[in-house]
Amino acid sequence: MTATQRRPKSALDTVKPPLLKIYSAQCIVLLVATGIVFSIDRVAGYSLLIGGLTAVLPNAYFARQVFRYAGAAYARQVTGAFYRGEAGKFLATLGLFASAFALVKPLNEFVLFAAYLLAMLLNALLVAVLKNTGAR
Repeated sequence: MTATQRRPKSALDTVKPPLLKIYSAQCIVLLVATGIVFSIDRVAGYSLLIGGLTAVLPNAYFARQVFRYAGAAYARQVTGAFYRGEAGKFLATLGLFASAFALVKPLNEFVLFAAYLLAMLLNALLVAVLKNTGAR
């Protein structure tokens, strides 16, 4: 492929974080932690998995919506995607927590919320680390 045949970089190429790396790393950490905790205490293990997924899944949906469009030509689509992503994230988080409390018995609430918070912190840490390393 010659220089003239290459696709020019778009604004999306420069601002889109490495979403696949971030959410893959989160899922790997979550599964390893779940396996370790589950071998010690079954209720804590599946509570940890549910809490972690309650953080990861809505965040992945939000990121997918937000980074669909980029650039001034797509200003209206970017705004709409942001609002759809935020609303979807909120509703999914609410629904996942409500489902966990309504359907999962017994449930270790402390582990559920701790896993949720730790997954959110891990997300922020991975974004910061991968941004500083320039990973794509």
